[in-house]
Amino acid sequence: MVPLASQGDAPAYAPGEAPGEAAGGTATRDLIEQLTARAHSLAQEEGGGIPLNVFRELIENLVHASFSGVVITILDRGNTLRVSDQGPGIPDKDAALRPGFTTADAANKRHIRGVGSGLFVAQRTLTGLGGTLEIEDNLGRGTVITARIPPPIESPLAPSPAPEYNLPERQLKVLLLTVELAPVGPTRIAQELGVSTSTVYRDLVSLEQAGFVACRPNGHRSATDAGLAYIGAVM
Repeated sequence: MVPLASQGDAPAYAPGEAPGEAAGGTATRDLIEQLTARAHSLAQEEGGGIPLNVFRELIENLVHASFSGVVITILDRGNTLRVSDQGPGIPDKDAALRPGFTTADAANKRHIRGVGSGLFVAQRTLTGLGGTLEIEDNLGRGTVITARIPPPIESPLAPSPAPEYNLPERQLKVLLLTVELAPVGPTRIAQELGVSTSTVYRDLVSLEQAGFVACRPNGHRSATDAGLAYIGAVM
């Protein structure tokens, strides 16, 4: 759970005073945008996928409550947003989800974008993502609105496919030393393995033909991405 704001958290206005009354409509709009950006950012950090417009619509809806007793909470690794207030509440919750519904008075309407379809738009957005929007009465007074989407399905990592090309044991050792010592020439690898340089040279040529090592102009070798992938598959 990541609580974002509460009544005593950092009020932008005097207790009991709507932000529009304290600093005008611009201050209210700024507060809405700041809360929206901060809440959305925190949810994304948790791995959530609720769209930005849902945050904006739910936080903008706090205008109806004059931002009284606001608590914004992020749950379920960012996939649940809960916005509660201690305003007058929403008696007809079904009506609140119909387009054009609003309880804002003339003074508050200047802070709201559109024609008052915020919760309807949020619900439609969430439904398209397999989510839900719930409106409930808060304890005592006010409203709790919860936006929720299902978390992404985490697919198990697929096992690495078995390599189609099976290296003999000595060539595998040559490849491993090429990774460890790169860039490296056949003489050094021969010393490590205790075999002749000509034997290692032949093994390196075979590894080049398989695409597992690449030769530099000076004769030194390095493992390719295919060579590294082969080692990852067999080790």
